[in-house]
Amino acid sequence: MASLGTRLVSSLLGVILCMGVAGAHDGPEHQIEVLSERLIREGNSADVLLERAIEYRVLGRLTQAVRDLERALRLAPADSLVLRELAQIELQRGRVSKALLWVQRTLEIPDLAAGERSAVLMIRSHCRGIEGAGMKALEDCSEALRWNPQLVSAYLERSAWQRRLRLPQERILGLEEGIRRTGAGLLVVERIEALIDDGQWQQALEAVEPELMSSRLQSSWRIRRARALKGLGRWSEAERDLLSALEEIELRMPRQVKDSSLILDRALARELLGQTAAAIQDYQLAAGCGGGEEALEASRRLRKTLTGRSFWKWCPRIRPAL
Repeated sequence: MASLGTRLVSSLLGVILCMGVAGAHDGPEHQIEVLSERLIREGNSADVLLERAIEYRVLGRLTQAVRDLERALRLAPADSLVLRELAQIELQRGRVSKALLWVQRTLEIPDLAAGERSAVLMIRSHCRGIEGAGMKALEDCSEALRWNPQLVSAYLERSAWQRRLRLPQERILGLEEGIRRTGAGLLVVERIEALIDDGQWQQALEAVEPELMSSRLQSSWRIRRARALKGLGRWSEAERDLLSALEEIELRMPRQVKDSSLILDRALARELLGQTAAAIQDYQLAAGCGGGEEALEASRRLRKTLTGRSFWKWCPRIRPAL
């Protein structure tokens, strides 16, 4: 069976031939109109219905997306791409049991391509995470990586579960494996975070230094170095890094649009400097512009500690949202 990319490219070529020259800026609404015309002119096609369903999902019109996918499934009952899209949408709608049924049906397809199997396993991992089955979610991440060792998102998700389940050594080793296999910079960052979370301050410091030397934007790396320095008891050096990071963040902070990643960095720097009230304010601000549940949790956590206690020895990490 052709890949999603091949099939959608073929479909898009058909659209372009019918329209003449199609503007690259055409939005989902226009694409839906074009695809609907094709369905009227050419008759039902699983590929065209799939493509239109994806456009509906982009617009948040999930009921219409599901309707198209179910029509596509009647035409192609073993189409893994249609089944996977159904699973994703049901997960998005919060219907985890339904999503798992589509996942299982997809995994039962004979000769399912490795890349598709790994993608479906990651959907199952997310479902199991919602159900509170953290260890099973972790196992799905690892299985997905056996099928596709280049899937960077699976390494990151596995690392997140290993952090929650308090498996620091497995986390670090898994990230090192991912770096060897993919060379992804995101995994380099995640490994340093794992070293800091595990209290391996010196190793983290040694890993941060070359990144700091080569990075044009240094605030995030200075905050990481400060956390490692504090772990080593080098308070004054850590404070200099944090103050320098705050200066850079203020220069980079957009005046009109709120940047949640910069606000989260500023919140963490302020927290580590003991500026608790300002840090809480930043975490709340970040939660309102894309920082997610972790920003809210950080705000709640700090509110419980407004007793004048020092936060120097505790080095949390909040990931910006993607």
